[in-house]
Amino acid sequence: MDREEIFRNTLEEMRAAINERDYEKLTRYVDVKKFLDEGYEEVTDELAKNCAKFHKLYPHDLFFKFGAGVLRFYNSKFRGVHLGFVTRVMKAYFNKNLTPPKSFTAAPIDFCAVELSKMLKALTSNTKKITVENSRAVAEVEISGDNSYYGKIWGTLNFQFEFVEVEKNFWQLKRIINVRELVAPVLDMAERFWPAEWDLGIRI
Repeated sequence: MDREEIFRNTLEEMRAAINERDYEKLTRYVDVKKFLDEGYEEVTDELAKNCAKFHKLYPHDLFFKFGAGVLRFYNSKFRGVHLGFVTRVMKAYFNKNLTPPKSFTAAPIDFCAVELSKMLKALTSNTKKITVENSRAVAEVEISGDNSYYGKIWGTLNFQFEFVEVEKNFWQLKRIINVRELVAPVLDMAERFWPAEWDLGIRI
């Protein structure tokens, strides 16, 4: 078995961990906290750089109204809240006994985890290219939605995942390389999906 095939097996194991809701298995292949921490910084930077453009596109969203400086300050101040929300939704998703709540306000975290589950079921992934060089590997993956509501919201996005070899023939996800090109379409997806009134229902 060559190194590329071994790496492909890593991708399949990660995909299986997500689909089977096996959080312990997933953490073998990604340091979740580090991945989210570093990703948060990249996304914040990209949002701030394009704050004026996003304000024109989404004038109803107060997040972009007051400019890049305020956006950076806000994300710095509420970093723990934002990442806490993401982490709790993710852990709720991996709870195989999750009971769908009757409404968003009844249990925001569980509600979002159920919505995440629905979206993931609407998606298929296709590994388009793999590059393995020394202790670094890059997987270019196309993730597409089906004809359902969630699939259409998602559309088609291309991800470039960077992995590092932490032990011989054992790879871990380090980061998403092409965050810059993904921020705009993911933001648009969130703006279309997330009603503003839901913000009032979150208590973390």
